[in-house]
Amino acid sequence: MSDNSLFIAGLTGVTAIAASSLASWLTSRGNAHAARVQVDATTEAQRRDGIRQTRRAAYLCLIEQAQVLADGLRGVDGLSPDADGAALAAHRDRHQQLRRAVTLIDLEGPATVQVAASNLLIMSGTLSTALAALTENAARENRREFQETLRAYIRLIGPFVAAAAAALEET
Repeated sequence: MSDNSLFIAGLTGVTAIAASSLASWLTSRGNAHAARVQVDATTEAQRRDGIRQTRRAAYLCLIEQAQVLADGLRGVDGLSPDADGAALAAHRDRHQQLRRAVTLIDLEGPATVQVAASNLLIMSGTLSTALAALTENAARENRREFQETLRAYIRLIGPFVAAAAAALEET
């Protein structure tokens, strides 16, 4: 009988060591998995924050350029032909700045913001045409068309801001 007790004591010892080793191995695997999950979550949060910050900067740049363009054209109606020519050249410069800002929006997305930005750019081109017509002939109809186009352009800033805000909320 004493041989059996020695065997049982040895088996119990081996079982305890095996159980302890298995528990330690499982714990270390669980800790490693938890650490990986935490790193993945942190990385994803940082990625989302980076996207949000980049988009926010691009959106603010476009809003600023759109507003500068509108502000530069508000007083054009009562200018002389020479002043209108200078206003047209200044508008073309502002239009190019707006185009660069829209290109950045095209890179950053999403599609709803890209469409709103493109609408602003298209209307800015239409403003160029109306301003050129006003520069060539300051007739009442050209003035009216220019002012209507300017008001339409200004109305497009709001939908862009709304689309940008919604896109930032999603990220």
